[in-house]
Amino acid sequence: GDEPVAPAEGTSMPFQEALLRSCVITSPPPALLKELAARDGSAAFVSLLAPERKTDLEAWQRGRDVLDAVRAAPGARLSPAEWVAVLRRLSPRLYSISSSPKAHAGEVHLTVAAVRYEAHGRSRKGVCSTWLADRVTPETPVPVFVQPSHGFRLPADPNLPVIMIGPGTGIAPFRAFLEERRATGAAGRNWLFFGDQRRACDFLYEPELTAWAGDGLLTRLDLAFSRDQAEKIYVQTRMQEQASELWSWLEAGAHLYVCGDAQRMAKDVDAALHAAIESAGGRTRDQAAEYVAGLKTTKRYQRDVY
Repeated sequence: GDEPVAPAEGTSMPFQEALLRSCVITSPPPALLKELAARDGSAAFVSLLAPERKTDLEAWQRGRDVLDAVRAAPGARLSPAEWVAVLRRLSPRLYSISSSPKAHAGEVHLTVAAVRYEAHGRSRKGVCSTWLADRVTPETPVPVFVQPSHGFRLPADPNLPVIMIGPGTGIAPFRAFLEERRATGAAGRNWLFFGDQRRACDFLYEPELTAWAGDGLLTRLDLAFSRDQAEKIYVQTRMQEQASELWSWLEAGAHLYVCGDAQRMAKDVDAALHAAIESAGGRTRDQAAEYVAGLKTTKRYQRDVY
């Protein structure tokens, strides 16, 4: 682990440090698999490297990391310098800021879910989330940078209503929005859809959100906890239930925001939005699509999905 390597041009560090802080050791990249296969022709994934088996290779890689690849090619040997040459560089993680500087001067709050799961007989951890959760102490310096979001922000007119849909850690920017609206005295109505699996342990920022619902900062707070009853209930379920009110807010000029999972939630929310416009607004499918397109063009429908 003490061997000097250069994971990036002009840098030099011990091999162990490079694996800890500079190189991706989770998903095994194709360059590594090809190198291992060249040195161990009996590797379990050799046949998957054929161009026509790209889908099979991606399925094999899913849930596996560099250690799995090494174990699948026991006859391969790479020097530290060769390892660093075929591993990808660690990329930054982008988290939405979940606080307003007007409410917390000199501070930035983040909402991070620690990723932990089992795959292929081993426990796995999210690289950045569990580093923050398990290994960082109050004294540990954390390298950060701020990337301004130019297309996901509150309306310039503080009197306009806003509808925020953010299940799970998607709540992050909306906590910041609500703190900002309170600090600036914005008069516009605020409606939040929040959900997760179980209310008892997954209701993020519960004291704040319930207090804001009680004192009127939150005009509406619609909750959806999917595992608290036999029937799965999601934020899009609540949107369908409140289609008429949703349409009323949109017609009053509301800006609508969605934050969270891009693969399923955002698509389902978009479908629920179209359905609400059709049912409550009396529009055809094409007219609803045109209405939503108009919301996007005027920046009244914004998404921060990942």
